[in-house]
Amino acid sequence: MGKRIKYLILYLLIYSSSQLIAGDYLTNTNQSVNFLRNPARYARISVDGIYYNPAGVAFLERGWHLQFNWQQPKQERNSKANYGPLFGTNFLSPGIQEAEGSFSKKYKGKVNVPIQPSLFVAYNQKDWSFQLGFMIAGGAGTCKFNNGVGSFEALVGQMGMNNLGPLFGGYALNSYLEGKSYYYALYLAVARKLSNSLSISLGVKSTLANNRYLGTIKDIQFRTTGGVVIDAPTQFELDCKQSDIAFSPVLGIDFHPNKYLNFSAKYEFRSKLNLKSKSKNNEAFDLLARDNQSFAAFTDGAKTKGDMPSVLTVAGEVAPIDQLRLNIAYNHYFDVATSQWNKDLLSDTNELGFGVEYEITKRIEVSAGCQYTFYNQTDANVSDLSFNMNALSLGCGIGYKVSDIVKLNVAYFRTDYKRYTKETSNSITTYSRKNRVLGLGVEVSF
Repeated sequence: MGKRIKYLILYLLIYSSSQLIAGDYLTNTNQSVNFLRNPARYARISVDGIYYNPAGVAFLERGWHLQFNWQQPKQERNSKANYGPLFGTNFLSPGIQEAEGSFSKKYKGKVNVPIQPSLFVAYNQKDWSFQLGFMIAGGAGTCKFNNGVGSFEALVGQMGMNNLGPLFGGYALNSYLEGKSYYYALYLAVARKLSNSLSISLGVKSTLANNRYLGTIKDIQFRTTGGVVIDAPTQFELDCKQSDIAFSPVLGIDFHPNKYLNFSAKYEFRSKLNLKSKSKNNEAFDLLARDNQSFAAFTDGAKTKGDMPSVLTVAGEVAPIDQLRLNIAYNHYFDVATSQWNKDLLSDTNELGFGVEYEITKRIEVSAGCQYTFYNQTDANVSDLSFNMNALSLGCGIGYKVSDIVKLNVAYFRTDYKRYTKETSNSITTYSRKNRVLGLGVEVSF
């Protein structure tokens, strides 16, 4: 039983860590506080258009345009798992009894992001616009599971049941997982007005990916019906960093026929990332990983696919009066075409957003909007540590012109996810998520 337990522990540590962040196919689109105020702003003409509508930036006035954004997101990834009577046999931390003698346990994962910054700079001269943007294109935080997840307990408990049979009297374990992921992106672009109503842009995005995974599984014990405690002898420690850099073109077009209408489109090509591992795992971890190719991705020098999908955006804006702007935007993420994600995705991800902005006075502007994200996936894409569900995002905020050249933006943004329940032959797990973001930004034009 000893060798099987060793491989079980290694499987839990490797599988769970690899899914912690790298398996999440969500691209960060909240790149400015203006977006938090109005998530359908892809046809707006503003300096943060360097990300949302780069061709439209060419229609800004001549001179320098700068924007700095500070955001503080908070996220929870929670699950409630039920494996029949199994969790009731954890003799250190038993589950809550449900109907008919089954037991459930709740697991919380918290993402901490102290600051998510972004910077946009544009210089417009005659018909040309030269642009630079810095942002966190993916990841942007540390996710911690202080007590592990349901699959940890289930596999450990079931291993004890399978090996001890009628003598099985319970199990216990101590587990911890932490994943940190930051995909830094630098945009460089140039846009040109072809006429008073049409502009195009060409840019390149450089993405530097940095992931780190820390994990420990130890103190696994099994207890017999007679009260004898059996200790699993080995402790496994994972400490792995992954990084790579990718370059991808970004194309944009903006059609501005008059002051009442604006239309835009943008296509961002896929960022092909092949993440290389630098690991400081303990000896027991690396020893077993050498014997099993499935676990090799987290050994020193290994490479893992981590592509970011290509994205097509189409958007429009209508201004029925000078003070009022109505926005609509559509995003299509080509997730199925990426290298690393499960091909059981039924189709690509789609987003649809609506927004409104109104100038109360020449200095005060208010805005609000919503965005709905549609994931078309199967149970194969849902696990304890990597799950995305259909989501509704709501944002609102205020813009205040301190002077003719300085403007402040304040916003609040929340995302509520539809719960997802996954049933197998021996378990029922319900997944839930929620995101909350506060943002503060400053714009300067001169």
